[in-house]
Amino acid sequence: MIIEMATSNEDLLAMRRIRQRVFEDEMGLTLPPLNAPEGPAAAHVIARVELTGEPVAALTVMDTTNEAGLCEQYGLCLRPDARTARYMQLAVSRPYRGMNLPLMLILEAHYRFVAPGEFTHTWLLFDAERAANSSLCARLGFSASERAFHSQFGIRRILVRDERSAHCEQALRRTQQYLAAAEQNNGRDSHIRREKRGGVNGLVRA
Repeated sequence: MIIEMATSNEDLLAMRRIRQRVFEDEMGLTLPPLNAPEGPAAAHVIARVELTGEPVAALTVMDTTNEAGLCEQYGLCLRPDARTARYMQLAVSRPYRGMNLPLMLILEAHYRFVAPGEFTHTWLLFDAERAANSSLCARLGFSASERAFHSQFGIRRILVRDERSAHCEQALRRTQQYLAAAEQNNGRDSHIRREKRGGVNGLVRA
C-alpha cells in the first residue's frame, strides 16, 4: 500500500469516488460538497494498492484557523492565537478496512501539512459511541469531547489533539513503531518504506 499526497485532478476524482462509495452507497448519506480551498490552506492524502495503483482510501486536512464559530458550534474553544486544522471526510473502501489506513493517512497529513504549517491543534468529528475507544484516541493521542453533536453524518463528538504537547509527540512515535511492527507481522503482503521529512522518520506502506 502506498500513502501519498493527492496532487492531480485525477487523484481528487479518485478520492471523490471512494467517498461516494463509502458515504453514499454504503451509508446512505448525502455527502456535502467539500469546500476545501485551493493552495496551502488544504491538503489531500490518498492510499493506493501498490501492485495495481487502485485508490482505496482518502483524507483531507484543512486550515480552520480563521473559521468563525468553532467554539460556539463545536465547543472547540482555544486561545486566540491557536492555529487549527481539521481532518475531513476520511473514507476507506470496505475490502481495505482493518489495515490501519486511517492511522497512516493522518500520519502522512501530519508530516506533510500540519507540522510544516505549525498548527497548534488538529481536530475532527467522529462517531459519538466509538470516539473514546477509537484508534485515533488510543494510538494518535486525540481526546474525545464530552459533548455530542448532531450532524448530517449522525451523532458525533469532537476529537482534538494539542500538536505541541509531549503526549502528541509520544503518540506519533509510538504509532510509527506500532505500524512498523504490524508490517513485520504481515510482511508477506507489504513492506515499509521510510522517508526523511524534516528530520522525522515517516512511515509509508509500500
